[in-house]
Order: sequence, then C-alpha cells, then structure tokens
Amino acid sequence: MIRRLDLGFVTPLRSQAIYHGLAEAMDAGRPDTIVFCAPAEPYFCVGYHQHAADVLDLALCRRRGWPVLRRRIGGGAVYLDRHQLFYQAIVHRSRAPFSVERVYAAYLAAPVLALERFGLDAALRAPNEIEVGGRRIAGTGGGQIGEAMVVVGNVLFDFPDARMARAWKAPSRPFRRLAHDGLRSCLTTLARELDTPPSMQALRDTIAAAYAETLGEDLVAGALTAREVEAIEAAERELASRAFVLEGAARRVAGLKIARGVYVYEGRAASAEVRVSLRVRDGVIDDLAVRGADSDAARRLIGRPVRTLLPASEARNPADLLGDFLASRPDPR
Repeated sequence: MIRRLDLGFVTPLRSQAIYHGLAEAMDAGRPDTIVFCAPAEPYFCVGYHQHAADVLDLALCRRRGWPVLRRRIGGGAVYLDRHQLFYQAIVHRSRAPFSVERVYAAYLAAPVLALERFGLDAALRAPNEIEVGGRRIAGTGGGQIGEAMVVVGNVLFDFPDARMARAWKAPSRPFRRLAHDGLRSCLTTLARELDTPPSMQALRDTIAAAYAETLGEDLVAGALTAREVEAIEAAERELASRAFVLEGAARRVAGLKIARGVYVYEGRAASAEVRVSLRVRDGVIDDLAVRGADSDAARRLIGRPVRTLLPASEARNPADLLGDFLASRPDPR
C-alpha cells in the first residue's frame, strides 16, 4: 500500500517543505507516500548545489515579490506557480531501487503514462527528463534526504518563459536572448499541446492511477500525522532561513542549462577584445552572438560540432575557447 496525500494549493514555502519534512520523518515503519499539491503563489527555487545570487537577479525578484527558495536536492533554478501540478514521491531507502537511474525510471513512469493517456507523445529521456514531442514538459529532481529517497516533479499547464528569462542573472543581453530563445524552443506545456487541457484534478487522478499501475500497489488516501506536520514546520524554518537560501555549495558551473543537452555560455578571448555568447545543443553550435569579431563570419559556425573546432572544450568554457578561435582566425571558414 502507498499512501496518497492530496494537499491542494499551498504556500510556496510549504510546497518545498512537504517532501523535506516527510523525508526527515520517514523510517522503515512508515508508508511510502505520493503527494500532490500546487503552489498558490509564484516563486523561484534553486538547487542545493547552486548559489542563488549566481543564477538569479535577486534584486529583481525582491522588487517583483517573488520569493527565492533553495532545496536540499540538486538541479537548476526553476520558476514555479499555480499553473503547475507537483507530484512528490517519498520512499524509504530500503524499498527504493538501488541505482539513481532505476529510482527515476520507477517513479517517473507514472507521469509519462498519464501524459500518454491524454494523447501526448510523452517519453522519459535518461535519466530524468520528461518530454512531449522532444520538448520538456515537466521538471524533475531527486535525491536522498534522511532515510528516504525523494523524486519530485511538476507538469506544466502553462509557463511564463519571459519571466524565467528575465529573472536569470545574465552576463549580457545576447546571453539572455539566446537563453530565452532556447527556453521557448525546448519547453512545452499542456496549453500548447492540447486544444482542451485537462483540469488539475483530472491530471492528478490520472497520475495517481498510473502510479498504482506502474508500481503495482494501490494508492490509499491518507492524512499527515502530527509528527509529520512538526517535521514539515521544521523544514519550513530551515528552508526559509536567509543563510540557507544564500549559502549554496561551492560548485561553479560554466554554462546555464536550458534543457537536456542545451546550454548557454558566456566568454571572451584571452588575448583580444572578443566576447562570445554561445548556445550549444547536443554538442553542436546552435546559435551565437559575438562582439569584437566579424559576426557574419562567426555565424557560419552554426551547425558545426563544438569539438571539431575546439578540441579542448571539455576543459574550459567553450565560449572562452570560441573567443580565442575567432580572435586568431577572423574568418573561420
């Protein structure tokens, strides 16, 4: 038996604290749980290994009244609001598959199956990207918290891509443009895919039925225990702490991940005033903008694999290396 919790619209802070608290309260004697909820108000949330100030314009977020939270599982910065249904699986580690890949496969199969039942061409792309027609329609994340394995995700009914692009801490306007264009081309929503999208309740019930089918166990409606409520409230205090939100781990990432295989980079040549904004899709130059070099010549590189131009690209930011390439070869034909 798997417990099902339908918690409806909750505050931004509680939408993250629920799975943190349930995981901290988990032991082998407590039931595995699937939670459904949605945030009542918009907010941003960064991954455990991110510095919020490095990836988001915090001053803009404050002015617009968008809270910024940080979670204890990985992944990138995300925008979340009431047009997204959250599903959260909290499973005791002794009952979870051994490998991360198998955990994702087990607990993301249900959202994929549910989307298929609404007539969508949905698929799970390794290890944890849910796509429809090759575009991401659901954010996902996972990790171990306490004695629990956690897999969380959301299905997008609609998404304000301009708001996400505006909130990124972009080093230049061309970088922001490339990131925004990449987001629009890589992301989809139920509103975009379906003439008449399902209600949130219909999607929730369809995902719940799919979990029962894919996991081979009934989902039984339940309620939070007093101990779990206390654990969720404790998680709220931790997640709301300014020190926790702004701390982040000391891990710097050169590029901004837009979707599976799609990254945007900013860089410059070491020996000349050449600046490059670069979008890479599956290792191929997808688009770019240069300052201080022949733009038309640089654009002839679009469609070429990065490695064929920059064999050392794995060791350095590819936009830096491309800047060096353009500075040394003004016409890269």
